[in-house]
Amino acid sequence: MKFNEFPFIRYTIFFVTGVLLYPYAKNTFGDILLLGMLLSLSIYTGLTFFYSPKRRAYFKTILPFLAYLCLLFSGMYVASLRDVDLIPDHLVHFANIKSYLAEVQEADQVKPNSRGNRLSVQAVETDKGWLPAQGEIQVYHQASIPLEPGAVLQVKGAPRLIAPPSNPSMFDYSEYMARKGIYFSHFIGEQFKLVSRPEKASWSSMIVSWQQYLKGKIETNIKDTHAIQIATALLLGQKQDLDGDLREAYATAGAMHILAVSGLHVGIVYGFFFLLFKPTKMKGFKRAVYLSMIVGIIWFYAILTGLSPSVLRSATMFTFICMAQMNARNPSIFNPLALSALLLLVYDPFLIYAVGFQLSYVALLGILLFQPLLRKLWYPKRKWVKYLWDITSVGLAAQLATFPLAVHYFHVFPTYFIFTNLLAIPAAFIIMSLGVPFLLFAAIPGLSQVLGWLLDNTIQLLNHGIFGLQGLPFARLDSLYMHLPEMLLFWAILFCIYQWIDDRKKYQLKGIIVLIFALGLYRLVLSLDSISKDYMVVYKLKNGGVMDYRHKGHLYAIAWE
Repeated sequence: MKFNEFPFIRYTIFFVTGVLLYPYAKNTFGDILLLGMLLSLSIYTGLTFFYSPKRRAYFKTILPFLAYLCLLFSGMYVASLRDVDLIPDHLVHFANIKSYLAEVQEADQVKPNSRGNRLSVQAVETDKGWLPAQGEIQVYHQASIPLEPGAVLQVKGAPRLIAPPSNPSMFDYSEYMARKGIYFSHFIGEQFKLVSRPEKASWSSMIVSWQQYLKGKIETNIKDTHAIQIATALLLGQKQDLDGDLREAYATAGAMHILAVSGLHVGIVYGFFFLLFKPTKMKGFKRAVYLSMIVGIIWFYAILTGLSPSVLRSATMFTFICMAQMNARNPSIFNPLALSALLLLVYDPFLIYAVGFQLSYVALLGILLFQPLLRKLWYPKRKWVKYLWDITSVGLAAQLATFPLAVHYFHVFPTYFIFTNLLAIPAAFIIMSLGVPFLLFAAIPGLSQVLGWLLDNTIQLLNHGIFGLQGLPFARLDSLYMHLPEMLLFWAILFCIYQWIDDRKKYQLKGIIVLIFALGLYRLVLSLDSISKDYMVVYKLKNGGVMDYRHKGHLYAIAWE
């Protein structure tokens, strides 16, 4: 794999590095980020006019350096635009808020004792009167009528900053929400007044009503309760109705990825129409028209599922892949993949911290790099065995790449993921192949009933298989941990193995050995440090308390009330 053939990979890497460096560099470079970006770009542009073959060696060094410096500054500058500390009228800068005006951003999400929604603040009332403001608030209300996207509310009281975790090593919900641009939450009950409704239905409210209509059709034509929940999650991207047992079964079996509408589902839609008519065999103009139709279908499905971040990522990615295929029958997918990530990060640089964003791109990179290598290990003669081996190799490649991320964030690993993929991926393809026509022809009574019956039975078979896998012994490994340096070393080892298989150079094999030694040494240092360290932790609980005390490798715990 030669990086000079994939320029957008380099551009994305340096841009992402700038975004990641921003929190550490903003106090030093905060005031000159834009100046640094413009200066490096200006010098780069100016030097290109003085380029000549005689000075090639000089320009070969200085021009790439300036280009990458410009990308670093660009990443930091784009991240600074989302820094609330630099936005004067953001909510974080207001005190003594008495009430606020805000616009409803989405449809209600049903919670156990309330309904959740996002409000975008327009103005706040303080001791100085009404002042313009901006920022988003996660609210929870108990109104009898659902909030309508586009409606403007006046809410009494002040929102609260989302509290950081109260105990060590807990999930940091405040940081998770901050990455999404939300710093406040507010339980408003019924303490709000509807100021105005949208004069005409906004596109978001039309999507919501459309989703409700299709959800009603699913509930009418599918009888099994669990099948209804899976169909709603798979086809409409609504997972909030999944009951605890069903969610736990899919999580234990390692099949939650098929319930989160993402690259898999958009890829199935893309693959269904791509394989049906094989546009690679078409001539230029005809191929471009058909691929444009596929792009339109992908975005139709993305809008139908509510344009969630994961679907938006996938739709953008497959759009660039289709655009690349318009110019070439078998283009490299790496450049379109990197370009889609770069554009999404320019739009929202903090997407780089989203677990879904990381998993989507790492999984696809793993499939692109390692699936062809795994596939070469065995050439089955029978078609159905070859099909199963293709699915298995795809699952293995994706799991190999995402394993460090999954362990780092979730500390679990599904033991039977190979069998889960053999069951879930074909089932998801069949469900989507039946489900998309079902959604399109939901208004036709006879056809919708037939498709609904087929969907019902297919999903029930999938659910039986998932519950069966969950019931197997040691279905999930828990309490696994991988620190950030270990994760990076693991990926470096994988990449070096890929390079070594591709080139068979001795220095690459030596690099693999060195990296494996470094990973083992890091783990050894961590183990020795944990054994030798003494500490005491007092945990904050609602009732009573717990204290842990570690001394000479032994852990003592005291609990009261």
